[in-house]
This record gives sequence, C-alpha cells and structure tokens, in this order.
Amino acid sequence: MRNLLSATLLAVCLVAPAIQAQPAGDALASIRARGELACGVNGALPGFSAPDAQGAMRGFDADFCRAVAAAALGDAARVRFVPIETPEAGMTALSARQIDLLARNTTFTYSRETMHQVAFAGLTFFDGQGLLVGRESGIAGLWHLDGKRVCVTGITGTAGREVVESEAARRGISVTVIEAGGGPALLQALLAGRCEAASTDASQLAIRRVTELPNPDDFILLPEMLSREPLGLLVREGEEKLRQVVFWVVQAMLEADEFGVTSTNLIDMVQSNDPVLRRLIGVDEGLGRNIGLDGDWSQRVLSQVGSYAEVFDRNLGAGSRFGLDRGANDNWQRGGLMFPLPLR
Repeated sequence: MRNLLSATLLAVCLVAPAIQAQPAGDALASIRARGELACGVNGALPGFSAPDAQGAMRGFDADFCRAVAAAALGDAARVRFVPIETPEAGMTALSARQIDLLARNTTFTYSRETMHQVAFAGLTFFDGQGLLVGRESGIAGLWHLDGKRVCVTGITGTAGREVVESEAARRGISVTVIEAGGGPALLQALLAGRCEAASTDASQLAIRRVTELPNPDDFILLPEMLSREPLGLLVREGEEKLRQVVFWVVQAMLEADEFGVTSTNLIDMVQSNDPVLRRLIGVDEGLGRNIGLDGDWSQRVLSQVGSYAEVFDRNLGAGSRFGLDRGANDNWQRGGLMFPLPLR
C-alpha cells in the first residue's frame, strides 16, 4: 500500500498581482514544467473566492483550484490565483493562455462553449437567479413585483436582464429592469431604494446580503428561482488531458461525499475491503494511469482539500458564516442533483 499523504492542508498560495502568459502546448505538461497551476477566480466574492485577513485566497472555487493542483502537482499549495473581473474576461484569459483553469462561478451555457475557445470540465454548483427583497416589503415572489423595479448587475455576458424580462412576460406582469452594476453596486441600489428587488445568482445574493448590508436581517432571499445556473470549471478547448484531470478530480470529491470519505477518516478508509472505496482512494491500481496521474492522486485531493461536502460546508454551508443549505448541491441519494460519474 502506498503512503497516505498528510491530511493537513498545505501552505496557501499567493494571489498574483497580474496575469502572466504561458507558452502554447500541452497544458498539463506546461503546468508541471512551471510547477504551479494558474487558476482564474472571482477574487472578490467571499464564500467562492476572496482573500482572507492574511491575503490567502479562500473559498469554494479556490478549493477546487487547490484540488486540481494536489492531483496534478502533488501539492494543493501550488496555485497562482488570478482575480478575474467577469466570466467573459476569464474565457478570454483562457484562450490567451494566461490561465490554465477558470474557477469563477461561471454558468455552463451554449453560447459560452460555442463562441469561445473553452471546454467545460465539470459541474460544481447548481444555482439559479434569485430575488432579494426587504423583509417588510410584502413581496413573496416575482408576481408581487408587477409594476415595480428590479435591479440586475448588467455585466456584459450575463443574462440578468433577459431572465427577469422573460419571466415577467411569461407570467403576464410588467417590471422595470434597472442595470445597477456589478459587485456591491447591486445591493447598494436596493438599499438606496432604486428598486424593490435585487436579482442575480441566488448564492451571490445570500453571500452579499451577509457581507455588504449593514442590517442583513432586514432583507430576505426569496425561495423562488427564475433560471437555471449550473456553475463549473473551464479549461482551454483542445486541452483534453487537463480537462480529464479536472473532470475526474470533481467526480472523486463527489464520490467521496457519497461514501462518507473525508480528510479526517481517510486513514481508516484505507483499511476498507470495499472495492469501490479502495479504487476511489487509490489503494488499488488503475485510477491515475489513463489520465496521466500517479495512483495516489485521489488520496492527495482528499487529504489536502477534502470531499465535496467538506469544501461546501467550510466555505458556504454550516461551517461558514453564510450557512447555506446544500439543497440541489446535495448528493443524489439525499435528494440533490450531485450524481458523481462512476470511477471505474
């Protein structure tokens, strides 16, 4: 049996002040030659990716960058985080070989795959466009916004305005859509009374409600979802070796969640006689060979970063200040949509 790597999270990577170009060629080989993974992240959205008090990038998306580095380079700390302002800018950075991986709460869409030189490499979060309103407003859903104003981000490449207008037309109501800008500008517009509701991805609304509003309890996130927003990881088009590594890293973290494997019980799980578990954690041969990795890659991912459940809970769920319910992001056996593909 191969040695199990320590479960202690390794030192955190520094945030790069600027994007550095890399040469063309096999991305996985380039990453190994360079000794680091260049990962594009939002960088300004706590819970998904934002610097902590010491300047280290933390969050759900940041941890998937670390997981890929653990698999490909043996060390979750070998990540250079590159803040990316918009999803479109991230795809441009990928195409220009300025980053290797985009992990920036980006929705999988037809136009993004067909109009950019990118390939989607795994779903990590099921989201949807939501509505944030004042607690005392009496608004319980989009139908209560007939004749009222809804603020959206208006960021190029996002569909906030289109989603609200489409849903309003479908329900036969009239709303005025105001493009308030990205980041804190959206909730500041709501707070200033420019609109009766703010609308963007529900996860962002839940996070920004806690981090940006002086009295978060004065506002509520409605349970209604206006759209489907499957978020995930992207690599450059044609980089199949790297895409496979990223995709199967995500599947391993999801399968670990399903089987209850965590960074804290991994040593015990190594003793299991279950063939699925033995294959998942790299006790038995086979998982690394066909994707250019060694047999210990899944052990490193799970010991250094953790299962999907651990990543979700510490950044967004019960172990975080946001306390988001997993909902659709729970395992399929518990009523969620996360259905890991078999690692066999």
